[in-house]
Amino acid sequence: MKFKYNTRLYTYLAAVLLGGTMVACTPDAAEEELGPKAEAAFTVTPIQGKTNTYLLSSTTENAFLYKWDKGDGFESGAQTDTAYFERKGDYTVKLMALSAGGHDTAEKTISVASNDPNGCTGAKAKLTGCDTKTWVLNPAAGALWIGSPAGDTWWASGAGDVTGRPCTFNDEFIFHKDGTYTYDNKGDLWIEDEGGAAHPADIGLSVGCHAEEELPSKYAAWGAGTHSFEIKGNKLTVKGTGAFLGMYKAGNAGTTAGPEESITYDIVELTDTRLVVKKAYDWGQWVFTFTAK
Repeated sequence: MKFKYNTRLYTYLAAVLLGGTMVACTPDAAEEELGPKAEAAFTVTPIQGKTNTYLLSSTTENAFLYKWDKGDGFESGAQTDTAYFERKGDYTVKLMALSAGGHDTAEKTISVASNDPNGCTGAKAKLTGCDTKTWVLNPAAGALWIGSPAGDTWWASGAGDVTGRPCTFNDEFIFHKDGTYTYDNKGDLWIEDEGGAAHPADIGLSVGCHAEEELPSKYAAWGAGTHSFEIKGNKLTVKGTGAFLGMYKAGNAGTTAGPEESITYDIVELTDTRLVVKKAYDWGQWVFTFTAK
């Protein structure tokens, strides 16, 4: 396809590619001078032999540039592309198609019926190593931190707490590729305080290290156990009664009164060797920093 050099055409294309908006000429004038605007359309076809993977094929007529959005923003691409979704759910895919006369956008919803049991990408890959990865609280000052919503420090564990709270810093938080989460406290745990007293108030133990077997049955779920986890965006949820990260008393709505069915954390940082999560409330926030073992 050949175009006669036209200032309006090239200015229009530059505006579309850069995310700008054209207001210099009317749609009728543009169509008469540049040709009809593209009417974006595409098909979605499951790819046989590949789990949760789909072929995206533009059927737009007269288009010469395509940009696909598979849930993370438009990216330039070819007339055909593929999309992979690790977890079940409904996903919106969009296509922007550009012709000489203008651009148009179409979208379709892809319903994924089940999780990919062998899926391991993005945050899950870092968290599990696509196998099994063990995390421990970072053995340095600040691994446990609480402060204001603005970031002012109210309290933080010090370097001395690494040895002063041995039953906290020996805990292992283990994430498996299959979605299993294991908490291994090595047979002991630190009874937290709240306002200077052991928490919860009826736990019947003093602040400090205690053997797991000393936990009353009401709070036994805070002990070692096997649970599950889920990552959605920057949210990490550990599921199963009593599952937690960092310390047991930081619950979903604040200082918890007992084991909860699940707790969701914000992922502040996640690399192959470092994990930082946050529990934020209207009054303050807890931040826990881990390192891969």
